[in-house]
Order: sequence, then C-alpha cells, then structure tokens
Amino acid sequence: MSSPLPLSVLDLVPVPSGSDAPAALRETLALAREAERLGFTRYWVAEHHNMRSLAASVPAVVLAALSQVTSRLRLGAGGVMLPNHAPLAVAETYRLLSALAPGRVDLGLGRAPGTDPRTARALRGAAGGMEEPFERQLADLIAYGTGAFPDGHPFAGITAAPADRAGQPTLFPPLWLLSSSGYGARVAAHLGTGLAFAQHINPSVADAAAAIRAYRAAFRPSETFPEARSIVATSVVCAPTAQEADDLAASLDLMFLRLVRGELAPFPSVAEARAYPYTPHERAQVAAYRERVIVGDPAEVRARLLALADRTGADELMLTTLLHDPAARRRSYALVAEALGLVAESRPAVPGL
Repeated sequence: MSSPLPLSVLDLVPVPSGSDAPAALRETLALAREAERLGFTRYWVAEHHNMRSLAASVPAVVLAALSQVTSRLRLGAGGVMLPNHAPLAVAETYRLLSALAPGRVDLGLGRAPGTDPRTARALRGAAGGMEEPFERQLADLIAYGTGAFPDGHPFAGITAAPADRAGQPTLFPPLWLLSSSGYGARVAAHLGTGLAFAQHINPSVADAAAAIRAYRAAFRPSETFPEARSIVATSVVCAPTAQEADDLAASLDLMFLRLVRGELAPFPSVAEARAYPYTPHERAQVAAYRERVIVGDPAEVRARLLALADRTGADELMLTTLLHDPAARRRSYALVAEALGLVAESRPAVPGL
C-alpha cells in the first residue's frame, strides 16, 4: 500500500466575532497538538498585518509557543514577508526558533507585504534597507544565516546568533519560496529551495501546475534540498455532509467581501453571514471567491484534493481552514486526515472535537 499524500496545516489564526486574540491563540495551540496527533506533516503560520480578523501578525512568536506544545510537527512561517523585515533579524529569529525546536523549523519567504500599502510603509519605517530588491534581501538573509558571504559583502563576518555548534546540524532552517505566480518558482529553482504555491490566493490550477513544472525543470540541487520539493496550499472546508460544509463556508463569503472592501472586523459567524443583505454584484463576487475553496463532505474533499495534487504535481498539500467555530475547524481537519488516510496517534483527541 502506498504512503498517504502528505498533508500540512496553514494557520492564519482567525479571531472569531464575539471572541478575542488570546482565545484565538489558545485555539491555535490546541489545533497544532491535534494536527500532530492526526498525522499532519507541517504547521505553518502566516504573516498578516492591520487585520482584526487574524491574530498572526508576528508568526515567530506563535511558532515559539507551538514549539513547546508539539514534538514531531515541522513548524514554519508561511511565510515571512521579507520586505517588511531586516534580513539579519529574520536570520537570527529563525535560528533561535530552530534552537527551541531542533530539526523541526521551516522558513517560508514571500515578497508581498501581507497587508495594505499604507500599513506596509508603517512597518518598514525609515529603514531604507527594507526597500532593497527582494533578490538582494534574500541573498543577504542566506549570507547571514549560513555565513557564506559573497566576496566584497560589506557585512561579511557577521554571525547570526545563536551560532552553530561544531559537529551539529545547522540551526539555519530549510528555505521555502512562496509563490502565486511563476516568479517564486524561478527563484526557488535557482537557489535550490522548496516551493510553496499559494493556490488559495491564485485559484488557477493551470498556473500552479505550470509553476511547479518550471521549478522542477530548472531546479539546482542544494545541500538542504537534493531534490525539488513542492507544496500547494489550498483552502478547505470539510463537514460530515456537503450541506453542513456549505453552511459553514458562509462565514468565508462575508469575510472575503469585507476584505476586498478594506473593512476591519473580526471573523464573522455563520449567522452574521446569513443575515447580511448581499446585493447581486456582491453575490457574484462571493461566487467567484468560492472557486478558490474546496467545500464538501469527506468523499468530495478527498476526491478534489487528490485531483489537485495530481494536476499540479505537488508533493504535498497544505490546507488552510477558516471557520468561526473552533470545534468545526478542528473537525474539518480531522475529517480530511481520515479521508486521506493519515495515520493518527492513539492518544486522546483535543476535548471538544
């Protein structure tokens, strides 16, 4: 019997209406423990700013907490939006995380700001180095993280702390380039990193497949990645019945509408979404957004996920499930894990599942 398709979790740390960030973070800790029990491979946390509906503005802080409640899961940023940060600071942050969870940390890197332009400017302040081209920032990050500086680098010799111990694996984590187009695929292939394609942002399966094909064709093996390795991230809502899954996904509809209008509000409940008076134009917008989301019962979700992996050539799928009810969110992941044949541990599930 072949091994099941590796599945991972991308957590945006939603803050449901009627709740708050502390409760959302406690739920993330519970979900990570449950994901580990269910047999998921990775647990990544995304970076977003100036959004009342999400509480993951600093993924490294969340990952540090997760490192203390898990023992097997690979933990990572999905990702660090590099233009918002000084490369040396990123190198030190993720080396330190690797010291907390040796051999379990991934560093996903993106070039989008993860927020609106005005907030991005506020994040970067007057630090002109953060306005450098992404390729330069990436090269500097790798130099600080590995100590392999190119000739003539003005900061050659600076060591990102904490330092490696002689004879032990490096604390600098494996790099994954995030992409929703062909750009990230080209950079990942050139540097010999992993590739994570955001199909939940760019719903075109053809674009994802093309990016992964180009990545594999041009891939240059590296010490960390002797072979090309690709992840496709997708949005999923799974429930015991297709009707219940559709009902739960109503929250996503209103959240998306608020997002495109620039409204700041907590993640809406199903009741709030059902009560909202959608105009015909808004309903069309929501219907288009739903094409990005795999919604259904376990059999339908399984079929669509396997088809996505087959059509894109992905080695692994990363699932993001945004629901107002934390128990329904945990149940969605559990149903998908069972449907795709992940091997769960025998210890008890998280209470309330």
